[in-house]
Formats: sequence, structure tokens, C-alpha cells
Amino acid sequence: MKFLIINLKKAIKRKEYIVNLCQKYKLDYEIIEAVDGKTIDKNEYLNIVSYDKMLQFHKRELGLGELGCSLSHKKCYEKMLQEDINHAIILEDDAYFDERLLNFLKYINEFPKDLELLLLGHQRQVYNDDGFRIESPYSRRFAKKIANYKIRRLIARGNGTYGYFITKNGALKLLSHLEKIYLPIDSLTCNEKVLNTYALFPVLVYTHENFMLESSTQDDKKFLKKRSKISKYIKKFHIFVKYFLPSLRKVRPYENIDC
Repeated sequence: MKFLIINLKKAIKRKEYIVNLCQKYKLDYEIIEAVDGKTIDKNEYLNIVSYDKMLQFHKRELGLGELGCSLSHKKCYEKMLQEDINHAIILEDDAYFDERLLNFLKYINEFPKDLELLLLGHQRQVYNDDGFRIESPYSRRFAKKIANYKIRRLIARGNGTYGYFITKNGALKLLSHLEKIYLPIDSLTCNEKVLNTYALFPVLVYTHENFMLESSTQDDKKFLKKRSKISKYIKKFHIFVKYFLPSLRKVRPYENIDC
């Protein structure tokens, strides 16, 4: 299994961390140099994005960090097509995993046949002050059990692109939506209108706690504000109630993929 690791050239400590982790588990990995969004000027920005479509779907301009993150993942998809890589694990350099991930990947032949992307790490929200998690809302009408895990269909955003499995066909579909960028990359990787996407529960890839209060490719700080534990549980309950009925609806079938 090929592991593609996204890392900003200037993020030396992160590179050392993720390389050590990959070497610990003797992985076939490659560092993909991330795009630093802060270096993108206004003219280049307007050339990269689909501005009207961005405002239509995202309701605001993408931040430079969001744009750099999307371009960095795009480089991974392009590499997969150029080198005919049938499937890969894409990780950001702040990802943490252990041997449980490698044991799970042994079951690749049991993945749904139509699967094009599997989120190995994701959440509706994680609070950086204490790691409190609100899980991604999922359909209760589909669950593929593998070992101690369940592969599910999402019914809302599964935030995060720090760790996922992707097929060449999934990379091709995502590239078609990245010719002119109009959404953050994690709005695409969880979007079943874009590709056949699934999510793993419980997750096997996390953001390492040492890096939770910083971001090398994005500049979004909206989740840094502190909330009381009670308010966090209230929000968690609100998310549950909001998506309970949608979780009971029948999911549309995906297009089957010839493997």
C-alpha cells in the first residue's frame, strides 16, 4: 500500500515526526511537498478558483490556507494517475495512527466494491482545548462490518482530510472538481455527489495532539475558541437530533465500479 504524505517544506519538525512514524511501521511512503497558500497572490488566486461557483456553493471566499490544502491534495491525485497507482493512503503530516490501521488495511478485499474513498479520520467537530469530539453524522441504513469496525455512509460533512484511503477512480473524480477550485477539499472528500465516499467508525487516524493548536496548510482558527463542557454536550445532542431523521432515510445506491 502506497502512503502519500503531504508536508510543507518549511514544516521540518512535522516531517521528522511523520517520517519516523512511517519508518516505525516500515511503510512504502513518499513525501509530497505541500503548496503554501500564503504565497498565492491575488491574480494567481483568481486564476485557480471558480469565483462565482465558490460564492454560490461556499458562500464566501476560500482562505489561502484552504486553497493551499486543496492544491496539495490535488498533487497526490495527479501523482496517482501519472504513476498508475490503483489505491493509496493520503495523510497530512500531523496525522497519528498505530498498528490498528495497518491491521485494518489487510481487509481491503472486503471493502465495498463501489468504494472510491474511505475516510479513516474525520469528525463533525473536534475542540482543540480538550479533544472533545462530535462524530460525523451517518446513515443508519448502511453498515459494512469489518473486524471491530464499521464502514458507513455519511449524511452530512465528515470534516478532515488528515487520513483517507482512495482509489485511482476516486482521484480522477476529485480532479474533475479541482480544475477550478470552489470548495475546501474536505467538502469534496465527504460528498457523495462527487464520488462514492464512505467513512470508518471508529476512526483509525487522528490529528496528533502536539499539532492540534497549529496548522501548516490552513489558516482557519474558528475552532480554537473555548466552550464549557456542558455547551459541548449540548451541541453534540443538537447534532444528534438534527440528523436523526435523515439518518433513517434510505441511501441512494452508488454506481458500481469494476475492480
